[in-house]
Amino acid sequence: ITREVPLLEKGLSMIKLFAAVAPLLGLLGTVTGMIATFQSISLFGTGDPKLMADGISQALVTTMLGLCVAIPLLFLHNLLVSRSKMLVQILDEQTAGIMSRRAGK
Repeated sequence: ITREVPLLEKGLSMIKLFAAVAPLLGLLGTVTGMIATFQSISLFGTGDPKLMADGISQALVTTMLGLCVAIPLLFLHNLLVSRSKMLVQILDEQTAGIMSRRAGK
């Protein structure tokens, strides 16, 4: 069992890491896009709302993409963790059964 548990849990931490980092990267893209929008406002003035809306729209797309990556990864991580725990429980029960049968001989 001690050899099998690490194999069952292998990769779970990476999924969790990607789920945590994806929204942060999206937020970074949003902040970068907003900075670019404000720079264009400072250079060209606020006369063109279409220019501002385009920059803000592009900035928000990165947040949306980060969330679109993170949310399914969180569900996947939780699913795999619960399956891993279930398999470990089955292995523990089967090991206990084998040990009790051997002790009864």
